[in-house]
Amino acid sequence: MNTHSNSILMLISFLAGIGIGPSKGLAQHAPSAGASLPHGAEPYNIETFGVFRDLMLRGDFSPKVALGSVMMRTPSTGVGAVSGARGEITILDAKLIISYGKPDGHPGQADETAALLATGKVREWQSVRVDVDVPLAGVEIFLAQVAKAHGLDPEKSFPFQLRGMLAPYGMHVNVAPIAGPHDMGLPMAFTVERRGDSIAGSVAGIHVSRALVGVVTHGGERVHAHWVAPDSQSTAHLDFWGIKAGAMLMLPKPE
Repeated sequence: MNTHSNSILMLISFLAGIGIGPSKGLAQHAPSAGASLPHGAEPYNIETFGVFRDLMLRGDFSPKVALGSVMMRTPSTGVGAVSGARGEITILDAKLIISYGKPDGHPGQADETAALLATGKVREWQSVRVDVDVPLAGVEIFLAQVAKAHGLDPEKSFPFQLRGMLAPYGMHVNVAPIAGPHDMGLPMAFTVERRGDSIAGSVAGIHVSRALVGVVTHGGERVHAHWVAPDSQSTAHLDFWGIKAGAMLMLPKPE
């Protein structure tokens, strides 16, 4: 086993040994809305539309971008929220997946709009097998450590994907906006929640630079991740998640 693998195993063992649980920050959403991040400002063609903090503090679920125009750019990975707080958006392997809180009355995918969306485009992936269980509070640190060990700068944004078992997990799909009040620690939308000890599927996510904390992610967090069902027909926003050994992590090859 190489030095990088040893350091990652030591990190995970430490986190598991002290019994870190879900961060209270997971319940909180964290500059201002609308415009896409300028091209070239982040690697892997990272683009952002809307601002997470505005969803939380202002309940701003107004449309920021049409999904048809986004998909014309062929992003490989993306995560976001449907306008009007009506559902969740995920892009996995360039496929657009939308799950709604209510089943009826929605436009076609190309005409749908996002209140929040972050996307990235990866030319070539590298696969990393997860050899030990990663506790839910250690996932963010684990991603940064593995990325660094495989040639990426964890201080810069990068897309990632994962396939395997999540354990434990908590996820939600937005249903409708809440009239208010809006503030840190308060729910920003009515949701359908799902929690459990383990679930199979894929994960699509963006690990962000410090500049995008609160823009793409919850305030104080570096990762925005969504679960995708094994049949790729449904998705949900991951509020917390651990990783079971045997999962396969996909990271971009260094540019």
